[in-house]
Amino acid sequence: MKHFQFSSVFSTRRKELGVTQEQIAEYVGVSRAAVSKWEKGLSYPDITLLPKLATYFNVSIDTLLGYEPQLTKERITMMYRELANQFSQQSFETVQEEIEQLLTEYYACFPFVLKMAQLYLNYHTQATQPNTILTRVQELCGRVKELSEDYQLVNAAVMIEASAMLMQGQAQEVLHILGKDVPIQFGTEQLIAMAHTMLGDTAKAKETLQVSMYQHVMHMISCATENLMLEVGHVENFDETVHRTKSFIQIFHVEHLNVNAPLVFYLKAAAGYVMQNRLERALEMIEAYCRICYQLKFPIQLQGDAYFYLLSDWMEEHIQLGGQAPRDNLSIKKDLVNSLTQQPVFAPLYDDPKYKAIIANLKHHLKIEEENEC
Repeated sequence: MKHFQFSSVFSTRRKELGVTQEQIAEYVGVSRAAVSKWEKGLSYPDITLLPKLATYFNVSIDTLLGYEPQLTKERITMMYRELANQFSQQSFETVQEEIEQLLTEYYACFPFVLKMAQLYLNYHTQATQPNTILTRVQELCGRVKELSEDYQLVNAAVMIEASAMLMQGQAQEVLHILGKDVPIQFGTEQLIAMAHTMLGDTAKAKETLQVSMYQHVMHMISCATENLMLEVGHVENFDETVHRTKSFIQIFHVEHLNVNAPLVFYLKAAAGYVMQNRLERALEMIEAYCRICYQLKFPIQLQGDAYFYLLSDWMEEHIQLGGQAPRDNLSIKKDLVNSLTQQPVFAPLYDDPKYKAIIANLKHHLKIEEENEC
């Protein structure tokens, strides 16, 4: 009940109406001492009295309790960040207990429910039973899919649910909810932009096309990155994918828009080169990965640039966390290092002096303690 503000609302409303505790006590049939305890926050009225009290004060029961079943975007963002920071300071189970309490209170606020599913997905590896948390992610997404009438929320829930399924090895289930084939792209963004232009809203038309281009750029890099692992056995195709994707990243200055995309690309390219026993090329990719890490400014922010000049405002309005990263700074920094030092695929590099120097420099730059040296 700590998120309820009943006592302060009750006291404020009583004084606004100019009535005494005795008058309220007589109206609802309790003692004045009981009303006094309500006002001091020492106890709450019986649930059967809430409709009568709300009627007396001419407010809704939610207003009387000081309870908001639908949180604002700003409030959800603030709660998400606070909980994310707690994961770097407290045990997973301690933070989980608070999340579940909040979910109990705001289970009808579907944007909040979905953000908690995303939060669990981002931090489930810290839990003693990660698969249990991934199952909880699926439960939360299922609730949003079943009860929300917001198609954007439902689509986001499907993607988060599919991610949780993949992490649990449920490939067949993923194909069941997403389909087995690539859907045809009908270019609805162009039609939307043309409609805005026809109505004289060129600013909205420009935003629509910029956002569409940005998302297609990110999608292309993501697909190319994933395809690398499938082309490891075909050296020519692998090299061409690396070459074209690097060029694409450089042309669109992707490291300044969404730094995660090039980081994942260079990481997987390095892994592929190790699998091909081309260790020098692998070290080149790791150096490229680290160069991006050196340029990072915390907290990490998704944003537009001089070309995608309408992107930042769109992100702030339409993405629930705005452009903020979904994890806390310390966790991100540790993962940047662990992605190179804790992946078995990079074991052939562990004794290489150049690799050791790269890792040492990265840890020093990110101010990560020199632990678990390779």
